[in-house]
Amino acid sequence: LLSAVSFRPLSQGSVILVRPLDNSDHNMALKKDFERALRRKGYTVSEDATLIFSFETLDSGGSWTGGGPNRFVELSNNHDQSGISTPRVRFNLFDSTRGGILNSKRRNKTRTGTPSRFRIDVTVDDKTNGKRLWQGWSTTDIGASGARDLTRAMVLVLVEMVGQTVRQKSFPLQ
Repeated sequence: LLSAVSFRPLSQGSVILVRPLDNSDHNMALKKDFERALRRKGYTVSEDATLIFSFETLDSGGSWTGGGPNRFVELSNNHDQSGISTPRVRFNLFDSTRGGILNSKRRNKTRTGTPSRFRIDVTVDDKTNGKRLWQGWSTTDIGASGARDLTRAMVLVLVEMVGQTVRQKSFPLQ
């Protein structure tokens, strides 16, 4: 999902400095992706620019519910500490509730309650007067595909919408 707000006009072909708000390896790779996409769209990327294209990434872990432990072997010590009774060992051969050695496939699988999410926030500010020209953000649920592929798709869509106002636009992550 993508949303953006245009506060002031931003002319295509402007000179822009891309600045990550944290210099993690992932964000430094994203910086190169943003610069490449901005150049393709007609912007000039330069360290001497007056327009600052800042971005930050945020990710939040999801929550899951599970079926509980699947104990194949249970060990328990005897409460009598006299040393006469030995500890107990129980092998779970077949248990229809939790699964056992012979039926290891449990009924209660782990389910996702809330998926993990990834977000990119972008701002374009004019450093000569401190005015914000544009602000955009994109969020996605993190699935089975790699985070690198997801973020590349998000970068391309964010750059495509620079300077425009967008309200909750969905886009493909491919």
